[in-house]
Amino acid sequence: MIVLIVGADRIGAFVPKLQQLGAEKIVHWNARSQKVTKNNIPISVELVIFCTDFLHHTAAKTIKKKVKERGLPAIYCRRAWSEIAPEVTELFDGSKGKVKPCWGCKNCKCKKGGH
Repeated sequence: MIVLIVGADRIGAFVPKLQQLGAEKIVHWNARSQKVTKNNIPISVELVIFCTDFLHHTAAKTIKKKVKERGLPAIYCRRAWSEIAPEVTELFDGSKGKVKPCWGCKNCKCKKGGH
């Protein structure tokens, strides 16, 4: 699984923990400027984590729209692993590197289901 982290200046604390859960690659966009809105989300990304403390507002809005269009699961936190650990762990189905086929559409606002 490939995880995209948007925001935060340093993601050193997230990397080993995500790798333990099965993340093969972690892509990081620091998103302090609006320029990041021109980036395309890589096709192989299966999870997006937004670190909202260090995130340009326009960039956040644009990237969030792209994430919803793709039907990707997104997790929002300030910058602490303890905030996202339960959600990230729930997304994994127990086998290394695989996200559950449906990550919780009952709680999802997109109402697409099956993503």
